[in-house]
Amino acid sequence: MFRLFSVVGFILALAMPAQAEQANPKDVVKAVSDVVLAEILANKEKLDQGPEFLLELVETRMLPIIDQELMSKLALGKHWGDINEQQRKEFTEGFKRLLIKTYAGAFKAYTGQDVTYGDTRFNKAGDKAIVSSDIHVAGGSPVNLQYRLYQPDSGSWKVYDATIAGLGLVRTYRAQFSEQIERDGIEKTIAQLQSVQL
Repeated sequence: MFRLFSVVGFILALAMPAQAEQANPKDVVKAVSDVVLAEILANKEKLDQGPEFLLELVETRMLPIIDQELMSKLALGKHWGDINEQQRKEFTEGFKRLLIKTYAGAFKAYTGQDVTYGDTRFNKAGDKAIVSSDIHVAGGSPVNLQYRLYQPDSGSWKVYDATIAGLGLVRTYRAQFSEQIERDGIEKTIAQLQSVQL
């Protein structure tokens, strides 16, 4: 139910920002690509000892700058308006667990691939941006990724979606959640999210 194409999870994990201090959203994305991937390559022995290292890396470096509530709202789609505040809180917390597991699992596949960045595209108001990057895979064509960020009142850029070859993370989750809710209802869907093993 909550599966994603492994390549999507892997590539999203490569460029999610760790800090949101930079004024340019591309700098935000590149900051984590440099820091997180360096930590992975420098701690390969920890990857074999269990999931703790990767889980902490995701929790401390990536999640703070992802707008988890907005991403949860977009992923739940039309069903967000049908649930109460407590259910929204529980869904968001469960969705956070899913993101942690997805990214932590994706990091295991990293072996030093190069990441390059194109020009950032802004909307007219300048408060939304798309950061484009290419993942250079040995023996194949580069894979293009687009990261969607926005700048809330706080001034720090936040990630709310990413796309690879036209396949959006939020759109993919929304289809999965919609199917699950129609089949089993919102309460069971939330319960399954909260039971995701980290």
